[in-house]
Amino acid sequence: MRGDTEVFNITVTDSAGAPIDLTGDIFTSQIRYNRDDSSIAATFNCTVPNPTAGEVRLTLPAGTSATLTSGSAFWDLQRNDAGVITTIIAGKCTILADVTR
Repeated sequence: MRGDTEVFNITVTDSAGAPIDLTGDIFTSQIRYNRDDSSIAATFNCTVPNPTAGEVRLTLPAGTSATLTSGSAFWDLQRNDAGVITTIIAGKCTILADVTR
C-alpha cells in the first residue's frame, strides 16, 4: 500500500531447505516501473538480522512508499557474496493507492 511501511522477512535456503549462512553478504532490493528503466522507483533497506539462519529483512519506509505511483512495477532481491551476484527472488508487484490518509 502506498504510504505504508512495508517489511518482508525472507529466509534464504539451499536446495534441501537448510538455511544458508549469509555472514558478510550484502543484499540490495529495488523497485522499477519497467524492468529496463534506468531510474529506480524505490530502494528497500536490506539487513541481515540473523546471518547463520539465512534471514534477510527488507524494509520500505512509509516516506519512500508514499512517493510511488499506483500501478504495476517490478522488484528483485540480489545477494552479493564476495562479488558473486545472485538474484534470490524477483517478480511483479502492484502498488495500491492508499485510501486512509
